[in-house]
Amino acid sequence: MEQAYSTASRLRWICVCGLAISVYSLYVKMKLKEDKNYRPMCDVNENISCSLVFKSGYGDGFGLANITQVNAPNGAIGCVFYILYFLSTFFNHRWLCVVQLIICTLTLLLCVYLGFLLLFVFYDCCLVCVTIYFIHTWLFQEVLRRYRRLYM
Repeated sequence: MEQAYSTASRLRWICVCGLAISVYSLYVKMKLKEDKNYRPMCDVNENISCSLVFKSGYGDGFGLANITQVNAPNGAIGCVFYILYFLSTFFNHRWLCVVQLIICTLTLLLCVYLGFLLLFVFYDCCLVCVTIYFIHTWLFQEVLRRYRRLYM
């Protein structure tokens, strides 16, 4: 039982980290719309720049707005995702764990897609994006570990 609590605690911390980065991403995106001269902390140089990605069509709806009709900023989608995931960690139901694992797997595939775009379309390194990919991979590993421990 102690392990279940520690896993839930780790999942909550991962969600808080993801939420913090998502809020920062949303803040930067809003500031970039307000002020064309704004230079965020994540813009280190011309090859390491988050504003290039946030200003692009891929900064809203993950670049899939034509397919999904979701046109919200990626940071806003991330905020909703991490808040819902955080709330779901308070329940220990098998079906919920399976849903968490499926959703986490699908969003990890989305991270692979976005990482591919970052490398081969933008030729850029977005520190915020890479941090979210790291956090999401960590989330996936923890959810998979939780599923295996509880149900296998």
